[in-house]
Amino acid sequence: MRLAIIGIELSQLVCAHTIFDRYPDAEVHLISERAEAGLIGELPGLITQPLSKTIPNEWIGDLGSQTPTPSNTAVRRSWLEKAMATKLVERGANLHLRTTTQRDQTESGESITLSGAGYSSGSKLLVEKVITKSENISSTFWKGGVHNEELNGSDYEGHRPDGLVEIWWPAEQEPPRSDGKWLQLMDWVGEDPALSLEQEVELGRSLASIA
Repeated sequence: MRLAIIGIELSQLVCAHTIFDRYPDAEVHLISERAEAGLIGELPGLITQPLSKTIPNEWIGDLGSQTPTPSNTAVRRSWLEKAMATKLVERGANLHLRTTTQRDQTESGESITLSGAGYSSGSKLLVEKVITKSENISSTFWKGGVHNEELNGSDYEGHRPDGLVEIWWPAEQEPPRSDGKWLQLMDWVGEDPALSLEQEVELGRSLASIA
C-alpha cells in the first residue's frame, strides 16, 4: 500500500505513525511546502494528562531536555513534532519538504507531480490514496508567551519539562503578565489552546482511518 499525506504538522505525523502501526509494510510519503518538520514557529503544547497517554513513547525520537515527566502539563510542541518526524523516517517514511503538488486522478488512485526545491522535484508519485486535512475555519485568535517564573493560575498555561511556563490568552485581552519578561511570544488561531494538542492527535488518528 502506497499513501501520500499532505502536510507535516502534528495531525499528519500522528496519521503516519498510526498507519505504520496498522500496516508496517506501507509506503508512506509526507509532502509539505515547509522546509522542515517542527522547530519553525510554535503552537500550543498544553496537555491535560501525561503525554504518554496521548502519544505512544515509541512514536517519539529523542526530545532531550523537552522529555516530559508525568507531572508536566505542557511540552514544547515544535520539538515534539521534530522528534516524531525523525522517528517516522526511522520507520521508513519518505519526507518531501519544500515541495508542492499537482494531483491527477488515475484508474488505480492518484498521480502526484512533485515540484519545488525538494529532492524529488520533477518526479511523479503514483499512490493509492492521498490523505489531506481540512482547513481550520476558526476565527478565534490567541496570543501566547513563554516565561521562567511560577504559574499564574490561568486555564491556559502549563509547565514544560525544561522548567519554562507556557501560557495563552485571547488576542483581544491584555497579557496575564505585566512585567514584559517573555522569553518567547506566539500567535495561534483555534478554539481552545488547552485542548489543541490532544485534539490534533485525535484528528490524526481519524485521518488514518482513510487508509
